[in-house]
Amino acid sequence: MSLNTIFFPSKILKVVKFISLWGVDENSNEFEKNFTILINQHLVLLFLIFFFHSISIIIFLKVSGDSIFLGCISFLWIFSMLLKEHRKNKKIIIAVFIFLCLVITYYSSFFGEESGVFLFYFPLILALAFFFQIKTDKKIIYSLASFIMICLYITLASNFTLFKRDIGIATNRYEKKLMILNVTFSILAFVIDYYFIERKRSIAYFLHMENEYNADRIISLKTENERLLKSQFLVNNLTDENIEEIMKLAQKDDPFFLYKFQSFFPDFLPKLDEISSKLILSDQHLCAMMRLNLDTKQIAAFTNTTIKSVESKKYRLRKKLDIPYDIEITQWILSI
Repeated sequence: MSLNTIFFPSKILKVVKFISLWGVDENSNEFEKNFTILINQHLVLLFLIFFFHSISIIIFLKVSGDSIFLGCISFLWIFSMLLKEHRKNKKIIIAVFIFLCLVITYYSSFFGEESGVFLFYFPLILALAFFFQIKTDKKIIYSLASFIMICLYITLASNFTLFKRDIGIATNRYEKKLMILNVTFSILAFVIDYYFIERKRSIAYFLHMENEYNADRIISLKTENERLLKSQFLVNNLTDENIEEIMKLAQKDDPFFLYKFQSFFPDFLPKLDEISSKLILSDQHLCAMMRLNLDTKQIAAFTNTTIKSVESKKYRLRKKLDIPYDIEITQWILSI
């Protein structure tokens, strides 16, 4: 039993999993999948922070149109999550940041300096690094950060008098409670932003390391495959002319290709038949091309099909030949 199961009931874990995977595009790359999961989790936590903030104001202060408005704003995050693919639309994100900045600016003046509402400017700036890519969205980040800072300085320069203040809040016993609430929830928002930025950075780092490892592994596999191919050419006494001939037939997807291949590699297809009797002619044709160390992209180009189609054929072939998933299929073919 895992720690998650011990501390959280299975139903809660299922809900968390459902929320996390909401709208994840299976066709996207690993970073986009993981980033979408982070966005879902981030938006739900922001909803909870803003929702409990508004509830706390109602409980500890008073019910007012403003407290109800703040409660309604909290559902903005859930609505953003339900947008699925649009939740990563930069125009929508920019509009939300501007809207929230204006809301903070208004309530900073409405409740005054003593309320601490202006502290929400800081988690808002920090959140930019999560919702935008620092390398590709620099102009957007700098522009929004500048806009937020300008609003902050205008609020400070006006001594929090841009809008008519709520004297009832500013001058009675509610003042200290409001400051405590706003300090608490602004810190929570700041911490959550920082946490998700770190998670995003970790995902990017580990994917980068994995890509580097895969690139090195591909180079190593290509080197090993070339060695195996050369040894097969030597075993079958193939000359440079023979190799050039069979490669030209493969490149043209000539119907005569498989026949010529069998004459150069007479033992290959019979050995495959011994391993599996389920292979059809197209499977044999694919195996013959892989035996020549042609990669997926080359096979797709030579056979006038898509890379995805070739990958699907390789997947079905792997199952027919019962090739372990930790072994590269072309290397397995070359080792026969």
